Amino acid sequence: MDEQAAVDEFARLAKPRLRELLKLKIRHIHELTAGTGGETLTIEGQAVQFRLLQTTQPYRDVERFLAEDKVMGYIINPGLLPIVKAISWDVRGRQMLVTRTVAARKSDRGVVGHIDDFGLRINLSFEEEGDEAKIDWECLYGVA
Repeated sequence: MDEQAAVDEFARLAKPRLRELLKLKIRHIHELTAGTGGETLTIEGQAVQFRLLQTTQPYRDVERFLAEDKVMGYIINPGLLPIVKAISWDVRGRQMLVTRTVAARKSDRGVVGHIDDFGLRINLSFEEEGDEAKIDWECLYGVA
């Protein structure tokens, strides 16, 4: 499996898992414009400041975790759980969660995938020396 296909598969598998873990009981709006952390937008009359949350997973020989029976336990869950936990804490007592697509940066390396309708981006890159891979999970969200 090539790198882009792997990231696309991660995104495909992560979307239902994200919804299952998050169990939102408040309104969720996905803003279609790309952005970065720290920006503020007015959505439905409420100012929403966006926060960029990033988790990184290093892997030596990532190919061994790409098997169907391992990808959820070793790649998807460890990437999603810190993000879900942070969002779950931030939405307590709030009325609305707003997500936004993470904007591309000049320093990006590797291949990128997005979870549709949610501000989550997956970036798979390989170190120049050796077989060490790094998977970055980034989520851009705000609450009101």
